[in-house]
Amino acid sequence: MESHKVVIAVFTGTGNTLLMARALADELDKRGRDVSLAPMERPEKFILPKGAALGLATPLACFSTYPTAWCFLDSLPEGKGREAFFLATMGGASGGMDGPIRRVLQDKGYKPVGSLTVVMPSNYANKTLPVEKNRQRIEKSETIVRKYAGDLCAGNTTWASGGFLSPLFARLARGRRSLRLFYKFFPLAVDTAKCIGCGICHEICPEKNITLINGRSSIGKSCQSCQRCVAFCPSEAISVPGKPAERYRSVSIKDIRALLG
Repeated sequence: MESHKVVIAVFTGTGNTLLMARALADELDKRGRDVSLAPMERPEKFILPKGAALGLATPLACFSTYPTAWCFLDSLPEGKGREAFFLATMGGASGGMDGPIRRVLQDKGYKPVGSLTVVMPSNYANKTLPVEKNRQRIEKSETIVRKYAGDLCAGNTTWASGGFLSPLFARLARGRRSLRLFYKFFPLAVDTAKCIGCGICHEICPEKNITLINGRSSIGKSCQSCQRCVAFCPSEAISVPGKPAERYRSVSIKDIRALLG
């Protein structure tokens, strides 16, 4: 990667992607790059300076990434030959999203220089959090990400081609079909007895899908199941009904607010 200024656009749910994006930014900074992070859910405020490289950091779900990330990609300015790289986090299978994302970037005139996907702790159905296993997984992924930063600076990265089904997965996610199916089986609900009406979920929901009604949170119909509200509700009032689980998050609400500005 030849560019010395880098902007990494980040979308994160429970914090896994933000955690790895910060490790990547830190390592790039140590190698002489001027790096900043920007939230994907505010594309109207996104600025990519002339000559700066573009980084994309997103979680993967349902063999694709989230509508927030796709909307951001669609809103990107013309690349004009600027370098771009990709970092994804996942709990299981990736669905080969490197391929469709690379095509979007190429169509917009960017020069894709490298992609990486790392496995992070799961944020679904943890009846009991495997704390030590999660710690080891995070440490391993951070080591991989920091090496990726060095490889980017040295020009030793490649961009994965993706699987032959990845365009289908991408279309399903863009149209929200896969996420609607997932939400049908894992709908989120607010326990009004626990809700304290603090408004944090409304503040941080990337889809602006949570409102306050009579001092209590109410979830609308455009949820993309990113789990951010579940992870950062201070009274643990949001969950999947009938499927009790110990909630997971890898950063603090302060970190989320700092990203969102």
